[in-house]
Amino acid sequence: MRALELTELGSSLSPDADRLWAPETRLPTVVFGLDVPRGVLEDRIVRRARAMFATGVVDEARLALAGPISATAVRALGLHEVAELSHDEALAALVTRTRRYAAYQRKWLRRIPGLVSVNADRPVDEITHDIVEVASARQRLPAGRTG
Repeated sequence: MRALELTELGSSLSPDADRLWAPETRLPTVVFGLDVPRGVLEDRIVRRARAMFATGVVDEARLALAGPISATAVRALGLHEVAELSHDEALAALVTRTRRYAAYQRKWLRRIPGLVSVNADRPVDEITHDIVEVASARQRLPAGRTG
């Protein structure tokens, strides 16, 4: 009710600015972003999409759309394309939409203040080691200092 009242008055419950990453709302945190070179990422997207088709994604998509499905699930990336288009068209559409989504995520990550970018095109144990090393080093810094 309060939201409707505020709307009528030309106001809103929404904050004036996005404060998710503002210094006054963040606890001391290290935010890591896994970075994969664009060419490697695109190759992985194509391989993953092909693997999905090889393991029955078309039947899964059609079954999901035939039954009760949530409003969130019905918007899943490529769900309708996979269920409704020919194999080649659906594969191309899924790869294209996934590439676009990956580009959006990369842009979004760049806007996070203090993001620590980690090269993720290597073995998981190396990535993990680097993340733990950076996080541990930052925890040992005196209060008020950032790395």
